[in-house]
Amino acid sequence: MINSHAAYRALTSRDPRFDGIFFVGVTSTGVYCRPICPVKTPMQKNCLFFESAFAAEKALFRPCLRCRPELAPGQAPIDNSNRVAHLITRRIDEGLIDEGAGLEEIAAEFGMSSRQLRRIVQKELGVSPIELMQTRRLLLAKQLLTETK
Repeated sequence: MINSHAAYRALTSRDPRFDGIFFVGVTSTGVYCRPICPVKTPMQKNCLFFESAFAAEKALFRPCLRCRPELAPGQAPIDNSNRVAHLITRRIDEGLIDEGAGLEEIAAEFGMSSRQLRRIVQKELGVSPIELMQTRRLLLAKQLLTETK
């Protein structure tokens, strides 16, 4: 059983720890969402909380087109920023990105501009892609200096 007061607090704070734990159906719109959905927070009197997306659909709510609660976790467009940041990190670690061209290629893969890509990496990781590359280079140089005889 879901505590509606605690669930509503999690909904208003958009706490990512509750993503997938419960879903909220909004009676005024007939839509159900994930607790991290960026839409305007509904009034508490209009919220019903469900343990699964199936339960929300069974209660005749339709899925939100913004957070896509019917998709598997990590597959909705709202989860893209996390995937993009991890892909950039992996490619930098593998040495596949140089300072300009690599970011443009990855941005094109995801259908976004390189500026948008830089903002996502800054938001998710707290550093810019350039700083990430420079740190990786410094760590590699340090490793080579300590391991070279």
